[in-house]
Amino acid sequence: MSRRNFVKGALLLSAASLVCKALSALFKIPLDRFFIGPEGIAIYQSAYSIFNWMLAVGATGIPMAVSNLVADSDEETAAGIRSSALALVTGIGLLVGGLLFVFARPVAEFISEGGKSFLAIRVMAPGIAFLGVVSAYKGYFQGRGNMLPSAVSQMADSLCKVGVGLGVCALVVSGGTSVGAAGAMVGVTAGTFFGALTLIIAAKKYISVTRRPSLGLMGRIIMMSVPVTLGAAGFACIMLADTLTVQNILRWSGMTADEAAAQFGYLTRAFTVYNLPATLISAVTVSVAPASAEAYSQGDRTLLRENSVSAVKMVMFISAPCMMGVLGFHREIMELLYKGGAYSEPLMFTGILMAVIPFTQVISGILQATGCVWRPIVLLGFIVVAKAGLNFVFVPSMGASGAPLAAVIVYGVACLAYGLMFYRHLGFGLPASSILRPLAAAAGAVICGRAVYGFLSGTVGFLAAAVVTAAVYLALALAIKAVDISDLKRKKGV
Repeated sequence: MSRRNFVKGALLLSAASLVCKALSALFKIPLDRFFIGPEGIAIYQSAYSIFNWMLAVGATGIPMAVSNLVADSDEETAAGIRSSALALVTGIGLLVGGLLFVFARPVAEFISEGGKSFLAIRVMAPGIAFLGVVSAYKGYFQGRGNMLPSAVSQMADSLCKVGVGLGVCALVVSGGTSVGAAGAMVGVTAGTFFGALTLIIAAKKYISVTRRPSLGLMGRIIMMSVPVTLGAAGFACIMLADTLTVQNILRWSGMTADEAAAQFGYLTRAFTVYNLPATLISAVTVSVAPASAEAYSQGDRTLLRENSVSAVKMVMFISAPCMMGVLGFHREIMELLYKGGAYSEPLMFTGILMAVIPFTQVISGILQATGCVWRPIVLLGFIVVAKAGLNFVFVPSMGASGAPLAAVIVYGVACLAYGLMFYRHLGFGLPASSILRPLAAAAGAVICGRAVYGFLSGTVGFLAAAVVTAAVYLALALAIKAVDISDLKRKKGV
């Protein structure tokens, strides 16, 4: 597979991500409904938000930086980058994981009153060490244009997380929600271990050239990975900001600790639904980055523009129906998944983010791959600070729904800023049709779906409406060229 044809790699990673997110739903939804409930899922999410930020650093940001370095390197240099990255990030993972294990209690007490997530954080800490192995090998394989090992690793991780997490939780939940949440977190740690093991096995098959780690290459990796990592951690930073602020704000507003935890649990449900398109779109960002870096370094502006437009088309093709579907059916989705449609308002606002945040992520990825490194990071810093500040405005009056509303406002402004930054840096803009056509097709499809639901209510009606909505969206998207099949067939650089 040509490294320049990022589309096929993105499709492979997206397919794997889709399966993994389905497995994740099979994990978190029954975990919430049948084992630990909203309070327990809030405890789990408090710990997982820390892991999720490290995941963005160790399994998205660093691999993207490594893949950009590897993309234009010969086999010898690429081998040195791989071994240097492996030594560097494994060492960092061991250090951070060890610190979290030792200081789990004060971290838990800072996040929420009573430090109920202490045990879950301690169980999660060893998994951070395995992320180093995952990040180094993923970056190498993706930079060489081989997305298969990353896809298989994702599958191994998810399967293990579901099986081990639910199994251990079921065995220990009688000890209380905190213990049950920690049992679920065992699955996350075990999944990360098996994901790393899968990549080690793949390395023995695909890699023949080896080199010793180099301090000079480690320095290059650090210099490139810091800004890329910060850029890749965007939504993880938002979730971490919510973890650190929402429960505390709710308690200051007069809620008890248990009531605040339950409210945060409802917000976590919305994030669970959000994560489906977010994961699919991260595959596009991961794949387009090395392709953009190569095209930019070779001065091939035509290919760079084609790749950029194709990436935005793919992002909007995935995210537009997710956003419109959630806006049109947010209550029904929560009723189907959690038997709790009354708590669907956080999901309604989160639905808007399903298109807004992925757009900013793919634009940021292209900018950083083409040399515009720090300006997206400065903008992300503004987003996180403004988001945390707006939490203090909206959460006291709106409860958990105020947190995603704050994100919608901040990211709405950020979209315009990212688009302007893209135009000024690369000298060309993105056609408005690549954004508006998928949104129009998705809106039309949801209207048809709501009409079907009007005749058939309940679960059967919702499932029928979902099928109709998907079919109409595909038909409309192809009819108005919201996505171009030639993008999927074209073999750039072959």
